[in-house]
Amino acid sequence: MEIQGTRFGELEFDENEIIYLNEGLLGFPLSKRFLLFPYGDDSSFFWLQSVDEPEIAFIVINPFEFFADLEFAVEDDDAASLSLARSEDVEIFTLVTIPEGRPEEMRTNLAGPVVVNVANRQGKQVLCKQYSPRQPLIPESMRASLRERTQEKRSGRAAGGR
Repeated sequence: MEIQGTRFGELEFDENEIIYLNEGLLGFPLSKRFLLFPYGDDSSFFWLQSVDEPEIAFIVINPFEFFADLEFAVEDDDAASLSLARSEDVEIFTLVTIPEGRPEEMRTNLAGPVVVNVANRQGKQVLCKQYSPRQPLIPESMRASLRERTQEKRSGRAAGGR
């Protein structure tokens, strides 16, 4: 199979690589089939590319790599709808937002994680009210220095004419 995406051009894939989110994602109900692939080599970020709407792609993370004490409880109804029987079949990822020109302010939606049963590739975005939908990924103590570096790069480019 293949799709012609606006971000990545032509993507070829096998049907068994598709993750099915039968209810779609909040705000994107028409996208129900997705591909998940790494953002880059050795990156903690991934792309979640819609197969149904090739112009739609999200950056996602495994939130446990960023928040060591994070715990999600999958409700029984959600587990049943995904046919989840074993904890080792569960993968969870969260959508990332990176404000244009302010990467130091990137955040993730911990209130709406996507739970995937890797055994049958069925997934669902669930609601976790105890977490923030706008959780910063970079600690406040690091954001100021990153902001300065970003501004220095911009100034350097402006001075260099590039």
